[in-house]
Amino acid sequence: MKHSVIAVSMIGGLAILAQIQTHAVPASFDIRDDIKGLEDSLPQSSIPDPQANRSYVHFYEYADPNISLFKKDHELHGLPPLPSLTEEQAYQEAEKITAQLKKSVPNAIIYSAQRNKKWVALAKEEMERKGPPVKRAQLLIVVDRNPKVQELCFVLALPKGQGEWKALGGGKVSTGNTGRKLYYITPTGVFYNTIERIGYRALGTKNKNGIRGNGIKGMRVWDFGWQWAEKGWLPSREKGQIRLEMHATDPDYLEQRLGHPASEGCIRVATKMNEFIDQNGIIDVLYNQAAHKDKRFSSVLLRQRQSTPLAGDKLVVVDSSQSIDLQGN
Repeated sequence: MKHSVIAVSMIGGLAILAQIQTHAVPASFDIRDDIKGLEDSLPQSSIPDPQANRSYVHFYEYADPNISLFKKDHELHGLPPLPSLTEEQAYQEAEKITAQLKKSVPNAIIYSAQRNKKWVALAKEEMERKGPPVKRAQLLIVVDRNPKVQELCFVLALPKGQGEWKALGGGKVSTGNTGRKLYYITPTGVFYNTIERIGYRALGTKNKNGIRGNGIKGMRVWDFGWQWAEKGWLPSREKGQIRLEMHATDPDYLEQRLGHPASEGCIRVATKMNEFIDQNGIIDVLYNQAAHKDKRFSSVLLRQRQSTPLAGDKLVVVDSSQSIDLQGN
């Protein structure tokens, strides 16, 4: 698979940054800490190559960290910095999150030591191929689309040299199905819950078949933007673009199908898992930061949330059938 490399001059890079800063959403992140998907912020750019490994502009390809414009950007906008924990603090917080997972999510899966190692290996492999360097202790949501697995796992990622990554546990999901028209195969890669896109909450409305596609009213929908995905109904596996989302599903009719491919390309999770991710702000670190100045973000977030200081912004989709065998215990 060919890699798409975007060559941008420093002048061009500054122009793009200026465009983002004048956008309705405040430039509320430290570029050196987290990379954001910018495909929706650059409407004039051409559609990314469907054979490319990613469809977002990568700041590290042209941003010079020595230029003052890129330093402590959150401070320039009067926003709090991203939370930062030491290795010891991160492990302690991870234990708390694991305990909350067991308590609040029925049928939560706490994996064996062997499977934990495999989850970490999968997460690291995908992050090394398609993600940015980890600059702060944070949680990743790792989804294995392998049809024989169909699970997610919360993985504690630490900066290089600051300790070992840890798998906390997870639960069943449903990703893209094959053989049905307009059903896409969920793409692998690293996807970002960025402030360039605003997610939403389910209305709980039913379709013509009486199904609540995004779950009951109030369920969180995380939006990861337009992504290239294989058309699961075509033998050629031609690619098209889907709006990749992670959301709950109908608890009465579809939740029992979690653990098997069933979606049109998005990632379905159980109601209680949706609430757990939402309540703890697992991938809402940038939303939490932006909410200090922009009501659009605070309106999406739960008022009584208790966001973990390990909150991150990354969804990592892997396929163990193509890499490490994650079957069994």
